[in-house]
Amino acid sequence: MRFGLGPLTIESIAGKQHVDTYEEALEQAEIAERWGFDSVWVDERNFTPGAFNSSASVVGAAVAQRTTYVRVGLMPLAGLVNAIYVAEEVACIDNISNGRVIVACGEPGERVAAGWGGDASVDRIRDDLAVMRKAWGPNPFNHHSPYHTIPAEMAVHTVAAGLHSISVQPKPAQLAVPLWMAGTSIAAEVAAAEALPFFGPAHLSLEELRPLYSRREPGPGEIVPLAREVFIARTGEEAHESARPALERLYARLGEPADAGSGSFVDLARDRFVIGDPEQCIEQLYRYQHELGVNYVVARLAYHEMHAGETARAIQLFGQAVVPEFRMFGLPDEIRRLA
Repeated sequence: MRFGLGPLTIESIAGKQHVDTYEEALEQAEIAERWGFDSVWVDERNFTPGAFNSSASVVGAAVAQRTTYVRVGLMPLAGLVNAIYVAEEVACIDNISNGRVIVACGEPGERVAAGWGGDASVDRIRDDLAVMRKAWGPNPFNHHSPYHTIPAEMAVHTVAAGLHSISVQPKPAQLAVPLWMAGTSIAAEVAAAEALPFFGPAHLSLEELRPLYSRREPGPGEIVPLAREVFIARTGEEAHESARPALERLYARLGEPADAGSGSFVDLARDRFVIGDPEQCIEQLYRYQHELGVNYVVARLAYHEMHAGETARAIQLFGQAVVPEFRMFGLPDEIRRLA
């Protein structure tokens, strides 16, 4: 199993300047690389008062510059703008990072799509994916659909007059940019139709995830990713005590249900969050592996509500005590306890 850090939360925290929040996120990316994570992820939050990361590409470029080896996971929202813009930004960051980008396109939701004048439909998202794939390809292309006209047939685009195809530059550094679909039912439908990995969100329970992951059978060696809220400490009690206020406030700010109808944080965490000491976290992660076939977990682990030192210790402990269990199956307990 592989592990990513994120998506990094870029949040408004009382008493903390935005510049400090961004710097914390970039420091967390460096720590994750140091302790054996495979990737660091950045998503987008639009029109959300408590979060101000409106562009995955901008912060992703910064992560690419602050790291050397980890993959840079970008989660742009599909269905909002001309997909060529997304394709160009991804290609630029892939070159900046020397071919380390993974793209997990997200479904924007009706509210965000309406705010941008976009379209959250399956057809629009699939059309965006088609444009991106053509843009990353080696040959000039054209694309005509209800959502895109490429090249643009506008009088102001005099440079394109008479052209029947275009070539987007730069091309990605990778021969093939890994492409996933992130979200809920729409994303799962697109992933099944396009034969892409489905990337389930952190706030859905195991039972809610089952029908989404069952829509298609992954091929041999295919990535099966999942996002989870994760926090780890030396003891389970310490982990819950630290994680509870941070997660409750985070979910309140991001508009997710604070209690999922249960009225209990313990009930909310069950089958949604991975919280505990190393042994407990390992046991919970194996459950997702066995029941959903997950082989790539993107663990948030970093919460700006916490002290930066507490977050750094959690990332380090996860890298020391959990990651090796899945890299070296059957790691003796004595070695894990030394971590």
